[in-house]
Amino acid sequence: MLYRGEIMAVQSYALFAIIAALFGFGVYRILTAEQNPAQASRLGNVRSSAVEVAEPRPNRFALEDDLNRMNQPPPEPSPEPSPATEELIVELQDDSVDAAQDEPVSPERLDQNAEVLLAQIGKEWQQKTGAVRTSTALDEVSGQEVRSTNDDDFQARLNRENAQSGGVQVSLIWDNQNDLDLSVVCPSGERISFDNKVSRCGGQLDVDMNEAPTSEQPVENIFWPEKSVPKGEFKVFVEHFEQHAEVDSTEYRVLVKNGDESNEYRGEITNDEPPRLVCVFEVA
Repeated sequence: MLYRGEIMAVQSYALFAIIAALFGFGVYRILTAEQNPAQASRLGNVRSSAVEVAEPRPNRFALEDDLNRMNQPPPEPSPEPSPATEELIVELQDDSVDAAQDEPVSPERLDQNAEVLLAQIGKEWQQKTGAVRTSTALDEVSGQEVRSTNDDDFQARLNRENAQSGGVQVSLIWDNQNDLDLSVVCPSGERISFDNKVSRCGGQLDVDMNEAPTSEQPVENIFWPEKSVPKGEFKVFVEHFEQHAEVDSTEYRVLVKNGDESNEYRGEITNDEPPRLVCVFEVA
């Protein structure tokens, strides 16, 4: 016969066992539900999230490139060279062939080269200033020859700059800080100047002054050694390259020594004028 206390203890154990069984069954259901998202959503009354599947992106950029190329205008054909340009190309090719073969160039070709060079100088100057040429043309002599030549001023400045002399010597002097430039076109058509100080025929510009305004008594000098003077016609030019002084207009003097003969030429030039052909002399 069980006592009241014993009966209550048995009931308590039975209830505890039932609760434990229910708890264990619930844990089992939860663990098995993680493997089934749809079941888990129903248990939790929560809509399961959609599973995203990566889809390949359509290749539409290649098509856009093709459309862009189709919409672009066709390339313009290169212009046909003019007859004058073709003739100049042929002449340059002929000159290069003559130079490569070391063949003598005819006097007619030398005259043509000199004329082309002078035209090029005038064109470059006109593009530089943008002005219309109204003064002396490049083929018109503008220097005034002085009958009684006193070269003391020339010699003093040439000695000061350690200038050299030779069989032919051309010197330029002026009396302010403006930048004047001396140029000589050789019989071959080559020009000696600040941008071509040594020529293939032996001439040399050894003194070039006032590119920066450094002197009130500048001098420039071009010479040929005694045994390197080419025969033919020489053309002497003066250019007013840049104004540094307060006064633009500049008087100049040019001394030409050709063997034992000396000649002086004078003139005046401003910065808005093309180069002046000062004189022309011949070496026989």
